[in-house]
Amino acid sequence: MCYTACMPGAQTHDMITVVTAVVLAPATWIISPDHSFGTALTLTAAHLISGLLFSCDLDIDSREYRRWGPLRLIWWPYKESVPHRSWISHGLVIGPLLRLAYFCVIIYVALWVTLHALGYAALWRELEASVATSLTRNSGQAYAFLIGFVLGGAAHSIPDWITTGTKRTWNQWTRL
Repeated sequence: MCYTACMPGAQTHDMITVVTAVVLAPATWIISPDHSFGTALTLTAAHLISGLLFSCDLDIDSREYRRWGPLRLIWWPYKESVPHRSWISHGLVIGPLLRLAYFCVIIYVALWVTLHALGYAALWRELEASVATSLTRNSGQAYAFLIGFVLGGAAHSIPDWITTGTKRTWNQWTRL
């Protein structure tokens, strides 16, 4: 049994993600220049998606990993190649953005292969142009999504860092 600072479990991380999202939603609305409900919703949704589905713990066989159900297969290469609790997985900015980029590349390749194999190359070009146009026209929402996504990762990494730091300090003090 662990009597010192143990790592927060998945349920604790989920609770932290949801509680911080509840605080983040009105805070985002208040501080956004145009008090946009859409921006607050986008940022908060990205925070929840990041914390609950794209968690730092996708690098192990975790509750977050299993949430993907049969689709967790797409995370298997990530899980096998990223060391647990490394700067790659638990970094404040690098971790969440790497997982998002990884997911986007997997989806991009899967769609490209599927549409080209079915003879829909023209549809692929239209889809690609449509996504690029949408991101350009809605760049503010895209930035809000990225900020929320990074904050969702931070809601996981920071408690892990705090407990690790507390445990190290405790161990140093008990050795004196």
